[in-house]
Amino acid sequence: MPASPGFRNTAFICGMESEARCLRAAGITNSISLSGANTLRAGEISRELVSAGADSLISIGLAGGLDPRLGPGSVIVAERVLSWQQPFPTTSRRSPLQGLGSVFRQEDSDTPEEKKTVPDAQFEADPELRAQLLALLGGKSWSGSIVGVNRAVTRPAEKLSLYAQTQGLACDMESHAVAEAAKAAGIPFLVLRVVSDPSNRSIPQSALAGITPAGRTSPGRVLRSLSVRPWELFELLSLALDARIAFGALRRVARRSAPLFRAVG
Repeated sequence: MPASPGFRNTAFICGMESEARCLRAAGITNSISLSGANTLRAGEISRELVSAGADSLISIGLAGGLDPRLGPGSVIVAERVLSWQQPFPTTSRRSPLQGLGSVFRQEDSDTPEEKKTVPDAQFEADPELRAQLLALLGGKSWSGSIVGVNRAVTRPAEKLSLYAQTQGLACDMESHAVAEAAKAAGIPFLVLRVVSDPSNRSIPQSALAGITPAGRTSPGRVLRSLSVRPWELFELLSLALDARIAFGALRRVARRSAPLFRAVG
């Protein structure tokens, strides 16, 4: 399949080198940049890519699940990105199970903790490029909102509360910065994300400690963190199993979509 005209000079932004490897293994040779799971850096490299001649931007990689229906490996081709710059909503006066019930209630509550907070910004993904990608994926994906956050959403209670506020399918730390840069430049963007940690999964501090600014994982950092937080081992192993499923899905999606991204200038 020849490259789609709409996807010429497409540049990719990932958080981690492990995500970029999935794209390269699929034969995608476009520019792939890493943010190191840092929102400010994602914005910087997006603007650099635009200045270098990128005609469209794609935020791609793993994401944290917010919607309780989505398990590890769920593929999302986002309709829009919601930028969430505020403190995460809290369910401090309710258990996670009580919070889950409120997600599915139709009536609004008058209590302050139930009131919806409006996201700071909203960016619509390019509908024509979305349609091309969805056609190639054959309907094996979810459509909806991705929530862009500035720090990792690590606790199930935070994930559930963020879902209740936004109805977002998942969250990541790059997509809102990529979308903002694309809008400022007047070029289209897409978001293709695969759920890794689902809404009921915690992210232990040991996992976050292993992320380097270059977007790689340092086993030494992880082990040092575990030495002072050994109780996180089970959560870390569970997270690794989720990630294995998610990376498998990302590789499959990258292989299927690669023909769209083979830019010719």
